[in-house]
Amino acid sequence: MVGGAWVYDSITGWATLDEIDNLLERMWSVNFHVPGAVRMEIGMAAAEIAANIVEHAGADRPVRMRMEARVGLNDVRIDFTDDGSPSTIELERVRLPHEMAETGRGLAIAQAVLQTLSYRRHGLNRWTLVSKPF
Repeated sequence: MVGGAWVYDSITGWATLDEIDNLLERMWSVNFHVPGAVRMEIGMAAAEIAANIVEHAGADRPVRMRMEARVGLNDVRIDFTDDGSPSTIELERVRLPHEMAETGRGLAIAQAVLQTLSYRRHGLNRWTLVSKPF
C-alpha cells in the first residue's frame, strides 16, 4: 500500500455522491502514478455502488455508509459498508440489459472495468472493488 486509507463515513443524503467524488479527486491529486484510465474506471464503479447503496439499501431510510479507498503500488481498492437493507443481487448473474433499457447497466459495467467486484452480508452490506492492475 502506498498510503493510508481515504475514508468517507456519513449518513446518506442528497450530497453523498458529490462528497465521494470529491474525496476520490483529492486522493488522485496525491497519487500521480495511477493511470487516468484506472482513475476513471474505478471512479465510475465506485459511483455506481454508492448510488445503489443510496437508492436501494437506503430505500426506506438514510443509511450509514463508509467508504475506504486505498491506493497500492499497482492497484486501487475501495471497500463500502452500509447498514441498509440487504442486497438481493447475485453478481454472477449480472448482465447488460437490453439496449433500450433505461436502468440496470451500472453493475455490469463495474464488473467489466474491475479486477474484482464482490458483495457479502455479515451484519452490514460489504462491497469490495479492486481495479485492474496497472
